[in-house]
Amino acid sequence: MGKKVLYFITSEDFTGVELAMEHTDDDDVTILLLQNAVYFANKANQSVSQALNQKKRVVACKEHIDIRGLSNFISDEIKLVASDDVVDLIFENETIINM
Repeated sequence: MGKKVLYFITSEDFTGVELAMEHTDDDDVTILLLQNAVYFANKANQSVSQALNQKKRVVACKEHIDIRGLSNFISDEIKLVASDDVVDLIFENETIINM
């Protein structure tokens, strides 16, 4: 059985998403998009689409999306969470990787 890993991504750098996709299916991987990284939640973003196809969980902060006016462009497969829910995600995972 794998481990629960949270990728905490805050910048517009694909490295975190790419690293998350290197995990095997044994690991329970969540990619959390915050700040400018919420631009990756765009329906047209191929890296995030690939991560979703690999059964990686992708979550984005709703407040950060709303502030940037991206609500109409977000993939339906990405779960939107409130800032308060971010703390819950942190405690649900064994390993946190901040990118």
